[in-house]
This record gives sequence, structure tokens and C-alpha cells, in this order.
Amino acid sequence: MSGTQSSSRILKIRLVTAAPLTDMRQFYHGKLGLPVLGESSTEITIGGGATPITFVSARAEQEAPFYHFAFNIPENKLLDARTWQLDRTRLLPIFPELRDESYPDDVIHFKHWNAHSIYFLDPAGNVVEYIARHDLGNKSHGPFSETDILYASEIAFIVDDVSAMASGLQETFDLSQYRQGGETFRALGDEHGLLLVFQRGRNMSRGFGEPKLADVFPTEVDIRATTDTKFAAPDFPYEITGH
Repeated sequence: MSGTQSSSRILKIRLVTAAPLTDMRQFYHGKLGLPVLGESSTEITIGGGATPITFVSARAEQEAPFYHFAFNIPENKLLDARTWQLDRTRLLPIFPELRDESYPDDVIHFKHWNAHSIYFLDPAGNVVEYIARHDLGNKSHGPFSETDILYASEIAFIVDDVSAMASGLQETFDLSQYRQGGETFRALGDEHGLLLVFQRGRNMSRGFGEPKLADVFPTEVDIRATTDTKFAAPDFPYEITGH
């Protein structure tokens, strides 16, 4: 099974949260069974498979941040993951045009990526995804469990000029465009890790309650790269470090 850190492009993530850290602990450790790798009065680090994800308490003057990130799971376990997650949370609905008639209506089918996924919210309002990428040879046996949450394979950056941000990331880290691109969305990397660049204002809720419009919040990410270098997005609180 492909769950080692060597297969993951995204090495660690650091995000800000307005949710109480006790709520984040109860969700990721208590509900999902992921390990707590470290915690203090101001932050908590969860083991998202091979990817440590740190949530840092927001300052009082900061608005409630939310992000989108995804975890790779074994490519044959999407339906098992759906059943497992439904025992713990609701799932976000899916636009009809993105459904697969052979799957339940809350499963999204990324035809151009040869993948299926589900979405849910954590206590901070982060849009979390499990994605089964069928081009990866990571099939595994047995029932789905927290050990099938392999590593973080997507993290989104929200900007006003998608092309400019994407070009900067590509040049800095020698990343390839992944299968599609446009003025409002770009994906950079491969199936083991994608840096997503979204247009500010994109609706992240997919019709689940009130619209969640993508906005800019502090984000730090370490990635596996060909050289040790750092990219700081001009005018945005983003820091991406390559190792």
C-alpha cells in the first residue's frame, strides 16, 4: 500500500483555525482516529497519514479561516470510505453533472482525473476530501479505517490572478500542470500531491447550506521538490517551502 511519506509530495501543512483546539482534537483524533503528534495551548498537530497537519489558533481579530485539503485513500476503497465517514459526519452534496450513476449521489466523479471522492466539513469549516485516484497502484484489502487515510494530496491557495500564482509555483518548484487549466483554477503536481490555485470567491460548499466563498487565509506548506527553495506569494499570506 502506498502510504509512506516518500510517495507524498506534500510533507506538512500549517493552517489557522478559529475553532477551539479541543474541538479539532475531538474531531480528528476522537472521531477519525488520527494520531495527535503534538499540541500546546495555541496549536495542535494531527497525523493525516504521512502528512502532519498543524492547526494554529487564530488571533481574536482574525475572521474564521477555512481551507480545502484532500487526503489520498486506496483507489479501491471510496465506497467503504463513504460508509465509514457517514458514521461520523454528513457529506457535502455534489452537483448533478459531477455524479457517476454507478455511485451514490454524494460521490463526485473526476472523469478527467480518473478519480472518485467525497467531501465533508470539520469543526473549523474546512472542506476536507477523501480521493481515490484510480491511476495509482495503491489498492489495499480489508475494511476501511483511519490507516487508509494515506497522506494529504491537495492543498488549495486562493488568489485573484490564478495564472500568475500558478506560473510562479511552476517556475519555483519545476511543477507540471496537471491535466487541466484555466483562468479560475489550476492544479500543479501529480497524483501524489497537487497544489491547487483557486480564484477568490469560488463556492466551496457545493450547495451545502450557506455558500462558502473561497478566501485568503495564512497557509504554510512544505513540499518535496528538486531543490531547497521557498516561494512567498506577493501580497498573500502564503509560504511554500521545497525540500
